[in-house]
Amino acid sequence: MGPDMCLIAFAWQRHPRWPLLVAANRDEFHARPTRSATWWRHPRGLFAGLDERAGGSWCGVDRRGRFAAVTNVRGSTPAAADARSRGLIVRGYFEQTAGAAVWARHIHAEGAAFGPFNLLVGDRDALWFVSNRGPVRHRPLRPGIHAISNGHWGDHWPKTERAQARLGECVAADDVEPPTLFELLADTDGAPDAALPDTGIGTERERFLSPLFIAGAAYGTRASTVIRRCADDRIEFHERSFDATGTVTDRVDEHWAMTRETPT
Repeated sequence: MGPDMCLIAFAWQRHPRWPLLVAANRDEFHARPTRSATWWRHPRGLFAGLDERAGGSWCGVDRRGRFAAVTNVRGSTPAAADARSRGLIVRGYFEQTAGAAVWARHIHAEGAAFGPFNLLVGDRDALWFVSNRGPVRHRPLRPGIHAISNGHWGDHWPKTERAQARLGECVAADDVEPPTLFELLADTDGAPDAALPDTGIGTERERFLSPLFIAGAAYGTRASTVIRRCADDRIEFHERSFDATGTVTDRVDEHWAMTRETPT
């Protein structure tokens, strides 16, 4: 069904200098071909990783400061056989010029065409959550600190509770530097069996997937991403890619000044 992030912790309008802070892990099969985050030729102005199989992305930001990231939804109604890759939702946002509210409304209406997804989509002024599974499917987000994974909005999974709490501590301590947020994402502690969610995949698999950072020979955390949007209209995008042993294989550190121009 395409690329996705499997944990996204984010602070929206809760830090005086950084209106948007994102710390996210992308979990995927190591065999799936992927390109590290870079500037795209089309859509122009997009900085994101590329899923080379389906052509979409799991997380991206453009020169205007628009942001989008997507996760899978586990244990949900299976997707239709002809469902489109959810990574195309992220790419599609940057292929058109509208803001977050318009794209959120569009994807809410067209969500059935894609595999199970949770979507975050934002611009300078708003951040929206959209999903095609669960009770909450379309809502603007108020200022706050949140985390989503592969469950429904509002599910209390150990990994999302831990990520949200840790990010809240970082914001409260005014320590939101990239090394600190990467350290947050590197947590390999699993949850006790009694706290695991039940998404229909069995206790052993739930246990394997419960850490913030998943280490596995065939499947695991492929990339960690830290995004910071500054109040003075600067964007920082930091990414670390990993192999099956959890060793860093690539580092991306990019920054740019936001523009209000619409790409042509």
